[in-house]
Amino acid sequence: MTNKNILKILVIMIAVLSLFAVSCRKSGGGGGPTQTDPIKNLTGNLLIVSTDGKTNLNSLPLSFVGASATVSDVKVDKFGGQGGDILLFPTNFIIENGNLYLTNLTTTNKDGGEVKAAVSNKVTLTFSLSGENLSRYTDTADIFVGKYSNIYTNTFDTFTNLTTIVGDSFKDANSFRQGEFNFGIVDKTFFKDNTFSITNNKPGDANNNIGVNECISILEKNIKENAIFTTYFSDVKVSFVSIDKTSQFIATFKVDLTPKSALFDTPYTSYNFIFNALQGKWAQ
Repeated sequence: MTNKNILKILVIMIAVLSLFAVSCRKSGGGGGPTQTDPIKNLTGNLLIVSTDGKTNLNSLPLSFVGASATVSDVKVDKFGGQGGDILLFPTNFIIENGNLYLTNLTTTNKDGGEVKAAVSNKVTLTFSLSGENLSRYTDTADIFVGKYSNIYTNTFDTFTNLTTIVGDSFKDANSFRQGEFNFGIVDKTFFKDNTFSITNNKPGDANNNIGVNECISILEKNIKENAIFTTYFSDVKVSFVSIDKTSQFIATFKVDLTPKSALFDTPYTSYNFIFNALQGKWAQ
């Protein structure tokens, strides 16, 4: 084989190898390592701190595929016309052991006023991501933050501001003659823990037959129409519990309240209402 033929063969081989390399690059068979898409996994969207703003009361599970993250920027948006009340910085957010925490909330807002409790503030978080060969190094998430509000005293205010129940509150006014359950009279009411007791403000009547089911409807309606209730609660259910065996003019009802927001903190959502009519009896 002559040198000329050998040269031709080498040129052909180089051309074939070049075409093969181009083909590999087009088909993805070569090049650098495959990039990782740092997909975000976030469960839930509400972070709550204690009433003093210092302690986180919950956390949100947060992770990114193939990446670790820190909060690099915070933007507070107005939400429902009541937000924007809060000052937040990246240092207020901690990502630890796969969870996002809110901590050390400032006690004053941007105007120097006190940060309102039980207000949902919409927040956009920007995350800085770190990891090998990521397809992007930032991500965002919209969440809500706020302070707990203890509404136990508001519950008391609801109960002591209910519409007075009298004979005319019933379809048959004679079923509750000489009767008046006035929730605003201090010496006729007693409130402790989750029990509210009320005594007839009038002497009552021995022939009274006070309808249990009708009282349930009256009490439930009066609670739902109370302005304080509508501020803090979304629903109420009243049910019958029992009639005192020896004093049948005393009946107990159960009042279940549903707080309007997870930001509302109360030690009780269920209360016993004890009605003492002084005379007559409760009838089922």
